Amino acid sequence: MEYAYSLSGAAAPVLKRYQVAATNTTIGRYYLKAADGGVGVVLGSTTDGTDFVGVNVDAAGTFAAGQNADGSDNAKYTALIVNPLAIYRARLSGGATDGTALTARTVTTATTDGLVITHSAFDASSPDMDEGVIWGYLGANAGVYRKITATSTTSTTVILAFPRDDAVGDQYLVAPIYPTRSIVAQTTTNNTEIDATAAIAGDVELIVTEMLLNDLAGSGLAQSYAYVQFADNLFGATIT
Repeated sequence: MEYAYSLSGAAAPVLKRYQVAATNTTIGRYYLKAADGGVGVVLGSTTDGTDFVGVNVDAAGTFAAGQNADGSDNAKYTALIVNPLAIYRARLSGGATDGTALTARTVTTATTDGLVITHSAFDASSPDMDEGVIWGYLGANAGVYRKITATSTTSTTVILAFPRDDAVGDQYLVAPIYPTRSIVAQTTTNNTEIDATAAIAGDVELIVTEMLLNDLAGSGLAQSYAYVQFADNLFGATIT
């Protein structure tokens, strides 16, 4: 994840350094408050964003429990973005691993009303994409998105029609999230992206402020994003 902007209007993020409990060399991971009996802030997991502290901008090493012979500090630190109103850009991944491309869904039966997209090799109900987003990747509705309101094993339904009829061979992309909704998402292995193939579950409470949903021309398989705010922020109003 990377800092995009702040709802406060601040151009630059606020950085604070904290002692860390474990080694991490991946930039853009989120940290949670120090655990009871722990050394320092801890890394979040794919399904846990409780008591979010911030996103790191540098790497951290492993602390040594005992004193160093030369008297140097044996603690390890990392710098975190701590703005409670920060918005982060998270890439939509096509799987549990960072960097996985999204999979396009090909239209098998053309629509005449723009309300039901019938597609191949994709069960929109498992995991369920209901209340998520579908957008045109290739064809008549490329670059246009709609909120999903119903799913089945062979089709995706929207309540606001796509502006144009699609044709057999057109392609769409989907994700189980939608702008302005608070979600409980699953992040990828390194916690830097959102797994767009996983059902909305777990404890990473995010608020989606907006999305960048690219079509073929915009390399949408690899470059589609959600802009999110962590709802359970230790420095915000929802401390637990």
